[in-house]
Amino acid sequence: MKSCLLCPKGTRCRGYVLHTLILKLYDAMTRGGNVDSIVRELSREDMRVLADQGVKARETCWSKGFVMVVGRKVADLAKTARSDQELRRGIERMVVQMDVLFSKLPKGVAIDLADLAMEVFNQACLLLEEEGCDAVIPAVVVGQACIAASRK
Repeated sequence: MKSCLLCPKGTRCRGYVLHTLILKLYDAMTRGGNVDSIVRELSREDMRVLADQGVKARETCWSKGFVMVVGRKVADLAKTARSDQELRRGIERMVVQMDVLFSKLPKGVAIDLADLAMEVFNQACLLLEEEGCDAVIPAVVVGQACIAASRK
């Protein structure tokens, strides 16, 4: 995964910080809440960090945050999906929602899904390996889902 030239690495990386906040936002959004309930999910400190880090973040930081968030969600889907088709539909739906969410964040971030599909796949596999899970994610499923989502 690419990092910007000034990246402090680890948990101080803007991509890492943003990914933790975006996971909170995405989880609140998928629970079907309205704007008020989604905003209540974030603390005052979260909002301050998002405003500060979001403005200072480079495209590389946002891309890294996107890969980390989508990789986490793909790994979660892989644990529960019963078929490749179910996994592909879940990934497709999630990537479309992520794209909408990222477009509403500071600087109106646009992510190139086709370029990041392999990085998302690698991140999801890494997370599954770290967790000791034996779920399998076919690379072609992630690629097809990202391409289909980018067409929408």
